[in-house]
Amino acid sequence: MTEDWKPVDSQVLTDAWDEIKDCAEGIQKDLACPDETISKMLRSVAETFDNTVEDLLDKAEEGWEE
Repeated sequence: MTEDWKPVDSQVLTDAWDEIKDCAEGIQKDLACPDETISKMLRSVAETFDNTVEDLLDKAEEGWEE
């Protein structure tokens, strides 16, 4: 998020946060994985929003070459 971004409705942001947290907790329960694992998964998903499609494809190609 850019520093000047503000949600139109703060309740929508709160609801979205709760949905993401509930979803992550459900996945963690299904996988029976530790907090560190779900944390890594969430960071990995977050990185996809920061990277361009080209970056993601480059990383995938590097993985294929190994």
